[in-house]
Amino acid sequence: MVTDLKYLRQMTGDNAEIMKEMIDMFLTQLTETSVELESLYENGNCLELSRLAHKIKSSALVMGAEQMAQNMIDLEKWAKENVPQSEKCKTAIREFHVLSVEVRKELEEQLK
Repeated sequence: MVTDLKYLRQMTGDNAEIMKEMIDMFLTQLTETSVELESLYENGNCLELSRLAHKIKSSALVMGAEQMAQNMIDLEKWAKENVPQSEKCKTAIREFHVLSVEVRKELEEQLK
């Protein structure tokens, strides 16, 4: 499993309705973020790429998606170093896309 909802359960008091709402918001964010990461990378926008990676990292941690959060920590660091079009950033974004599919699948299963 690539997610662990333990923290989300604690944070919401195990309230199923609030958890569902937060998972829905995160899934929407994943879709938007995928497109935005690519655009920022292609345009070489270091500052915004770093900010977006930081935002995703925080949200991923709430969902217990540790591997995705670590991936975004790396991307945030590399973008801050002003190397957004480096091979490292490109690889991190590709990994984000792969992890997004797995995270989405698990979280959608949780919603059932």
